[in-house]
Amino acid sequence: MTKSVTIEYKDTWTEISVPESAMVLQYGTSTFPEIPVHPNPEKAVREALEHPIGMEKLPSLVKKGSKVTIAFDDPIKHPEPIKIVIPIVVEELLKAGVREEDITLLCASGAHCKLRPNELSALIGPELYNRFRPFDWGEGRILNHDCTQDNLYLGETSLGATVEYNKAVVEADQLIYVGTVYPLPYGGYGGQGVVIGLASMETLKSLHSYNVFRTSASLHGDYRPEKNLYRKHKLAVHEKIESTTGKKIFYVDTLTGPQQKIVNVYAGHVPDLEKIEYPEGDKYFRVKVPEVDIIVVGLPHTLDYDTSDHPAAACNYAARPARGWWNKPILRENGVIVALGQCTGAMSPRRPGDPEALRLYRDCFSTKEIYDYMEAFCNNPEYIYKYRHEYAYSPIHSIFMIANIEILHKVARHAIFAGQVNPGVVREIGGIPARNFDEALAQATEIVGKDPDILVLPSYLRDPKPIFEVI
Repeated sequence: MTKSVTIEYKDTWTEISVPESAMVLQYGTSTFPEIPVHPNPEKAVREALEHPIGMEKLPSLVKKGSKVTIAFDDPIKHPEPIKIVIPIVVEELLKAGVREEDITLLCASGAHCKLRPNELSALIGPELYNRFRPFDWGEGRILNHDCTQDNLYLGETSLGATVEYNKAVVEADQLIYVGTVYPLPYGGYGGQGVVIGLASMETLKSLHSYNVFRTSASLHGDYRPEKNLYRKHKLAVHEKIESTTGKKIFYVDTLTGPQQKIVNVYAGHVPDLEKIEYPEGDKYFRVKVPEVDIIVVGLPHTLDYDTSDHPAAACNYAARPARGWWNKPILRENGVIVALGQCTGAMSPRRPGDPEALRLYRDCFSTKEIYDYMEAFCNNPEYIYKYRHEYAYSPIHSIFMIANIEILHKVARHAIFAGQVNPGVVREIGGIPARNFDEALAQATEIVGKDPDILVLPSYLRDPKPIFEVI
């Protein structure tokens, strides 16, 4: 017996048939109930600012003459709350006596591409954009973080990570970070936004190194630092930043749900903040599921870092469900991921270093060897120029992107890409090409054995993403 499931496919939907026994996990059902959004998000922001956790209120931290930097997540994360939170924070600073000309807005893009003026305006809203960058003259007081320059060395953590950050962490009298909290397949939830968002390439080499970010100790959704190596490193870096500068960072975090809407808002100090906001997130995002042999996921064409045509981007998002687990891996040791979508091999011009990084991947015997080329790659004048002046991704992000190919094969025995795919491109990344879902399911069943346990995720990359508590 089979049943029909409507699943995301490219920019539309398609029907597939799966065994009657397959578990279909859909947001908005009894298995993964709808997440209630806050009825008055502006009020939630003001209440959070009135009751900060582990830190004094903003009026006690600033005064007339204070130089304040408000850093904020870039749109790779959840942009909608940014439009609501930043204007209220600016309003509160003005009430406390800070002059508007002493407030700078800083897009914390980490190693991502800098935002064009129209992208910044869309992210923070045109009214605020025009106040801080009138007439689009120069950069005004809205800046893009640059991971290749204007960063200050602050030492090393107790774990040996390099701590080098945007000069704002030192020069601002008060650094405020407006962040978003939502499920991630490495460390459970977002948070400590400064640690990645304002890091230099040198720090990112430490935090996203092969031995930290690409190992099984980090590739899961458990946010407890004693369980997750990446989280442990992030917290150590955050502590080093504050101990060296002698200043606490004031966070305003929004827990986001469907359509990036605000569920709740928290303000205050890390790590005190996370002891409240992460368990709150668990109430909505933790979903109990059994171990399975096959995960079926639909790939939309438009992804965060590029389209699904980019083979490494396709790998990254195909692997994501199998990484977002708590307790134990959701996919059994011999498990298979079936990803439905389009993968032709095309790459965005905003990612100029990726073709070379993919060539390195071909030439290396292991992905770990790619990291040996990082210094030369990251000092490539062409890539640096395009990053600094042409809104391209930084050169180091190309290394991280291509390394996603191996991550897929760390969490699954095999990966099958079905649909409008280039067979040669799929084989090059270690995947199995299939013309359609029926062919892919037959191949997966042959690998794992008869009567497999199957989890189908029809709209996983469109809806809020669960953290799988595997039972």
